[in-house]
Amino acid sequence: MESKNTVWDLYAPVYDIFMRVNRPAYMEMYGMIRRAIKGKTVLEIAAGTGLIAKNVADAAESMVATDVAENLLARARTGYVPQNLDFRYADATFLPFDDDSFDVVIIANALHIVDAPRKVLAEIRRVLRPGGRLIAPNFLHAEADTVGRTVVKLLGAAGIKFENDWDEKNYERFIEGNGFNMISHTVLKAMIPLMYAECEMTDAPLKKTYSLFDRLPDMPVYGNPVPSAALAVLGGGTGALAITALAVNSAAKKKQSKAGGAAAFVLAAGALGCGAVAAWSAYAHVKFSDNGSRKLSRHIAEGIAKLIDIPEGGRGLDIGCGSGALTIACAKRCKGATMVGLDLPSGCGVSSRRKLFEYNAATEGVKERTEFVEGSVTELPFEDETFDAVTGSFPAGRSHGDFCGIVSGALRTLKKGGVFAIHDIITPERCGDVQAFMQSLRDAGYEKVELIGTTSGLFMTEKEAKRLLLTGSSVLYGKK
Repeated sequence: MESKNTVWDLYAPVYDIFMRVNRPAYMEMYGMIRRAIKGKTVLEIAAGTGLIAKNVADAAESMVATDVAENLLARARTGYVPQNLDFRYADATFLPFDDDSFDVVIIANALHIVDAPRKVLAEIRRVLRPGGRLIAPNFLHAEADTVGRTVVKLLGAAGIKFENDWDEKNYERFIEGNGFNMISHTVLKAMIPLMYAECEMTDAPLKKTYSLFDRLPDMPVYGNPVPSAALAVLGGGTGALAITALAVNSAAKKKQSKAGGAAAFVLAAGALGCGAVAAWSAYAHVKFSDNGSRKLSRHIAEGIAKLIDIPEGGRGLDIGCGSGALTIACAKRCKGATMVGLDLPSGCGVSSRRKLFEYNAATEGVKERTEFVEGSVTELPFEDETFDAVTGSFPAGRSHGDFCGIVSGALRTLKKGGVFAIHDIITPERCGDVQAFMQSLRDAGYEKVELIGTTSGLFMTEKEAKRLLLTGSSVLYGKK
């Protein structure tokens, strides 16, 4: 793979942009990979900018993703990186790992590019444990249509050469001729057909644990603070205003109407304003989305969870839990503890929210240690000193209530010695005199009470916070 180092370093800045055209196929592939690696130790070879690793690693026990191009790895290490994922430099033909190191090895869309694919498969066999699994999706260039073949030629002209030109049958023969049995596969629709394949070493017992043709994605669904429906409304509104402005302006010109011209100007200004809001919303949606590379919502949840410690057999509370991102992040971090997520009472869409919470908890493997409870963040239905930790993200926004009052009520449920970490946009305009509130907590005997700013690299940069209207993002932390 070293011969490819220069060209992949060169194209690192546009790698993700090019791969977006195959996003539907990749989304389907992520779900299948997540099922195969759940609870296992995983190695990914030729990981590029981490598109696959960042979307599947949290399903594994641990994951190492490698590449030979340092520029690709540098991009992979930016943005959201799951806690159990490590990016490292490694040549696929000489892996720096001991024999029998991994339960699963992933190599996606690389065997057709490398100079020595047989040597790569031999290295994979060496580092796989007995009974381990190879996941080897690959483009089928021989089955590409006219558009796909044109793309291949353009890539070749740009310096990206393809050493092997497989169709479905030939790729299967290649895999099975190099020490693996292809136990399950399917071809996904992409710019160039993408064959997803799972394989086991020929000396391992064949155990097919599920069907790849059950195509429901086994991925959590946490939603987005800027929902797709809002983007559709804003986009549609922008288009409608713009079309109306053009029509009114055309009519005004024909009638030489100054009033019509003024109305057209107002409509055009409205279209520009609505378009600006739509553009910002689309930007924010991508930043927060679990399907993007930044994954800011998940980054925030896991960042807050790092501040929480719950003893073996203890319980934690997440106020305003929504679909459970923070609740589940805390449960995954505190493996011997139980987390309770609380959100709005009946009549506020709680039925679907509960189902989504429970689906996400099951998908993330913590269903037995999480519980959804109906209730308001301003009137918690729990006895005093019930929990070993209390956390929450944007609870004031969920209740339209006062931040200090919400936190004070939540701390009533915290045991002595327990910790709390509440995240919000904590500014005087939004939350009142938080400094005075913090001093009152210290006077009441609370320890380590501090306001941890999150816009200097903890969750995001200051520039990013300004662009996303998150200036003042902080965590109120302390110990009772």
